Amino acid sequence: MSSAIIIGGCALLFIIAIRSTTQNRQLETQVAAQKELILQKDQLIDSLHAELFNASTIIGRTELTLDYLNSVNPKAFVQFGQYYDHETE
Repeated sequence: MSSAIIIGGCALLFIIAIRSTTQNRQLETQVAAQKELILQKDQLIDSLHAELFNASTIIGRTELTLDYLNSVNPKAFVQFGQYYDHETE
């Protein structure tokens, strides 16, 4: 009777070890997939930061140009504003 209990206990421990190993492998796969997703998101964020910098630079240059246009030719500045507000929607 006691040897049957020992064998049963060993079998139970073996089954628990196999299940744990299987679950660990599944978790490792999930972690690897999440790390890849995080890397992709980081690359996207870096790309968007670069695009934002480029867009901000263009906006700044446009504002400086319009300020200059307003100082040297206010009528052209007003025409630009009217065209921009009404013809480019």
